[in-house]
Amino acid sequence: MVEVTLEQVNKNVLLLKEEVEDIKEMLEESALELNEEVKTAVMESRRRPLSEFKSQKEIEKKFL
Repeated sequence: MVEVTLEQVNKNVLLLKEEVEDIKEMLEESALELNEEVKTAVMESRRRPLSEFKSQKEIEKKFL
């Protein structure tokens, strides 16, 4: 069986604490509102007919 020191456990706990803090920040950021400029751009894009968009095959042909 592998021996683990309190120092190693403490190090792991501190690393986990940092990761939890990072996750909390990400969750808080997801609650942010979009500004009006972005909302307008999204709405304009949604109004365009799908026929105006390029297909996946067209994009692949151009770049691959």
